[in-house]
Amino acid sequence: MAAPQNAVRLRRKVRSTMCEASPKHVSVSVRRLQYRSAMNAGFSLLELMWAVLIAGVLAAVAVPSFVEWRESQQLRDSALAVSSAFSYARSEAVRTGNIHLVLFQRDAQGTLLSGSPILVVDDGRPASSDQNCSIDSAEPSKQFFLGDNVTFGLTNASGTVSTDAGASTITNGSTFEDAAGNAATWVLFRPEGPPRAFSSDCTAGSIGSGGGGIYLTNGDRNTAVVLTPLGASRTHRWLASSASWSS
Repeated sequence: MAAPQNAVRLRRKVRSTMCEASPKHVSVSVRRLQYRSAMNAGFSLLELMWAVLIAGVLAAVAVPSFVEWRESQQLRDSALAVSSAFSYARSEAVRTGNIHLVLFQRDAQGTLLSGSPILVVDDGRPASSDQNCSIDSAEPSKQFFLGDNVTFGLTNASGTVSTDAGASTITNGSTFEDAAGNAATWVLFRPEGPPRAFSSDCTAGSIGSGGGGIYLTNGDRNTAVVLTPLGASRTHRWLASSASWSS
């Protein structure tokens, strides 16, 4: 009988010990849970201040770089627009057999262009009645645009590209000349392909007389698109470090 009685006493002692220990264990568990909840509740004021400070530093570094990249990209896109206008006019003149005018800022009669600063106009068949080197409402045309804050001319740069066959001085961002050798902001392409100079009275120069350049600036950087006498175009950048145009 002693063994069963001892077993009963042992079970009672174990239950008593568990009952006494349980509140302590529960209390520790509750404290741990409360600590974890506090840690996961959110940021402290100090942590928030550090996050704002780091974000401000990153913004101060990134924003000027982005603005500079965007301005440079707009200048490149503008140069591409000029080059594309030359290429389009030349290819369309060859394809259609019609004379195509490329106008920058103004037409050959001195009137400011409306809608876009670059315009390619299908002027009709050479020597036809409607071929008059001016913009007629019925003539097909195509517009090309400059980027924001990009204008014709130069800023903190001087001189023309060495391969520019136009005038030695830049007028309204252009070194093109008319058939009489006066400053112009236009050139035409005949079906043969090479560009030619022309005057407001539609007098055209000889083959290859249409070489020249268009110069662009965004107020900080400069670029030039040079059209060769044979009709190819190439873009050049002004290198401030060497005060010269890229080759």
